[in-house]
Amino acid sequence: MGRIIDKLLVITTISVAMIFAVSTFWIDLLVPKNIDSENGLIFGNKNAKVTLVMFEDFKCKYCKEYFNDTFPEIKEKYIDTNKIKYVIMPLSFIYGSKLLTNAAIGVYELKRDQFFEFISIVSAKKSKNLTKQDLIMIAKNLDGINLEIFEEFLDQKIFNNYLDENLELAKKIMPTFEVPAVYINSHRVEIDKIENAIDERLNYKGYK
Repeated sequence: MGRIIDKLLVITTISVAMIFAVSTFWIDLLVPKNIDSENGLIFGNKNAKVTLVMFEDFKCKYCKEYFNDTFPEIKEKYIDTNKIKYVIMPLSFIYGSKLLTNAAIGVYELKRDQFFEFISIVSAKKSKNLTKQDLIMIAKNLDGINLEIFEEFLDQKIFNNYLDENLELAKKIMPTFEVPAVYINSHRVEIDKIENAIDERLNYKGYK
C-alpha cells in the first residue's frame, strides 16, 4: 500500500510540475513585457511599427545557430529594407564571454555597419575562447575601427556594468531564462515563428 501511495505522490508531483511549466511557457508568450528597446544595439528603422528584441550571449552555441541559419534572411527581408527595428540585448553569462561581448559592443560603438561582419567572423571561429589579441586582429581587418579605442574598451571592461544590467533584466522578464530569446512588440516569439510574427504585425492595420 505504501509503495502505491509513493507512486501516486510521484505521479502527482510530476503532473503539477508539467502543468506549471506549460502554464509558465504560455504566460511568457501571451503577456507583453516591459523592455526598453532604446537600451540595446539598434539596427534597421528606429521608427518602425515592429520592434524585434533579441536577447543573446555571443558565445552561446544556440545563438550562433540562430545567427548562421535564421538571421541572414531576417536581415535581408526586414532589417536591410528598414521594415523593422531590430534590437540586440547582449548578455554575458557563459564563462569567458564578457571579453568577447565587450569587443562586439565596441565594434558597434565605433563602426556600426561592421558589427554583423564581426559577429560572423567570431561565430565561425573554432576556438572556444578568443583572446584579447585574437579580437584585436579581427577588428584590425574590419573597416574603420579605431584600434586604440577598441583596445581601451577591452582593457577597461567598459561595458561590464551594462551587461550585468541586461542579464538582470532578462532574468526578470523571462519565467524560464534561456537564449536566444526573441520578443516582437514586447511579446515572446519562438525562433521558428519569427518571420510569421513579423509579417502578421506588419500587415495588421492596428499598428501605426
